[in-house]
Amino acid sequence: MKMSRLGYFSEFLLFPPLLVVATLWAYRSPTPAHPVGLAALYGAGLSAWTLIEYVLHRAVFHHAPILSRIHEAHHHDPQDLIGTPGWASASIGIVVVAGPLCATLGFDFGAAATAGLATGYLWYVFVHYATHHWRPRRNTYLYRARLRHARHHHMSESGNFGVTTGFWDHVFGTALEMPEGRRAEAG
Repeated sequence: MKMSRLGYFSEFLLFPPLLVVATLWAYRSPTPAHPVGLAALYGAGLSAWTLIEYVLHRAVFHHAPILSRIHEAHHHDPQDLIGTPGWASASIGIVVVAGPLCATLGFDFGAAATAGLATGYLWYVFVHYATHHWRPRRNTYLYRARLRHARHHHMSESGNFGVTTGFWDHVFGTALEMPEGRRAEAG
């Protein structure tokens, strides 16, 4: 769905306050969780996001009936701000992610894992926007992400599903390598 800039970036307005509130609630407990455990679960959530991002992009955005049409519109006009409304992302995150994690791990650890996942998601939104709208300096993380994602858009939609990292594309054999002649130009 095509959105305004405010709509496209509304997750950056919605998610941080939710995470702050969840963190404050977690520390309201008479026996707050150990900070190392919270940090470990935050890191696990952040790392898990990269796999979720890959699976969503590969299996859902390219194959699910309604979402694949929205994603196809993004492929036809990558400069348009096409995405999921922030309220939908936040609602899905609370019901599908935060709720089950808090029920399984307890509120404090569930909130830490959810915070890691949400941070990964926000990083994905930012990097995806930057790959289509910015011209980053050569040899920077965003420059490499832009090149990797451009191969997905222009070489083949059957690879390079990771936006924030190419790690899972290498693991699952979907990494699209740059043609030999272009490698020297990109370096």
